[in-house]
Amino acid sequence: MQCQLWMGSLEPNMTESFIMAAFLRMGQRPLAVKVMRNKFTGEPAGYAFVHFQTDEESVDAMHKLNGKPIPGTFPVVRFRLNTASREARANLQQEREFSVWVGDLSPDVDDYSLYRVFASKYSSIKTAKVILDSSGYTKGYGFVRFGNEEEQRNALYAMNGYTGLGNKPLKICTAVPKPKSALITQSATSTTTSASYSSGTEYSQYYDPSAYWQNYSAWSGYYGQGEPAPQPAPTADAAQAHAAAAAAAAAAAAKAQTDDLALVDHKTCIDIEQMNQEFLDPELSLWDSLESSKWFPPDLIEAH
Repeated sequence: MQCQLWMGSLEPNMTESFIMAAFLRMGQRPLAVKVMRNKFTGEPAGYAFVHFQTDEESVDAMHKLNGKPIPGTFPVVRFRLNTASREARANLQQEREFSVWVGDLSPDVDDYSLYRVFASKYSSIKTAKVILDSSGYTKGYGFVRFGNEEEQRNALYAMNGYTGLGNKPLKICTAVPKPKSALITQSATSTTTSASYSSGTEYSQYYDPSAYWQNYSAWSGYYGQGEPAPQPAPTADAAQAHAAAAAAAAAAAAKAQTDDLALVDHKTCIDIEQMNQEFLDPELSLWDSLESSKWFPPDLIEAH
């Protein structure tokens, strides 16, 4: 059957009539709802199929409702929707796909708003998905799937930094597939088949490059990325004072290094006052150099 949506994470008390009423309250008009049951026990299996008049209606409902609270649930249960046609899934896997990763998504961005922004600029958009965690909250990133490689490439630079979706500029990069070994390991750790539809794991074959963008942002304090403006060059007097200070400091450092390496004759008497005077002489010469350059702040000059 075509025009179907898979709906997961159902509570045992969610009947066909309850689900139908929830869709109607959200402005959608499904034709029928079928809650699937365990063929041995007869108990609800935790998922259902929702049938619509057309494929367009089913896809529209999926993007509008995915991740939103289901009316009449407390604690809140959110819509978990995905396409349900096996043939459509097989065809989708056979076709070449061109996807982009979209980062820095605000909590208010859902599947439908992400889809609308990209669909308004690119005609080959197939799906858009905001990735959610196990509690139904956004992870801050999602994926947009294109049917045209040229439009995907255009989006990589045209939509990078886009403002108008949420409260942050978007970060865009190519969705990089994981190696098959990683996918096998990931699928082996899945507990149930129905869980694969809950948070967009059809996109789990792609890496999440959030860490790359965080590292990229860490370079924002370097040259060309908002560094402080260069200070004006010092005056001639100030330059002379700096030169004198540097020379005095170098002499003091050389003397200190020489003194540290010198052998100490413990039989001789140590003249503390003389040693202190020798230590202070370079400091006094530095002060004399600064004083002779008249390199004082204006307020200090007025105070004197």
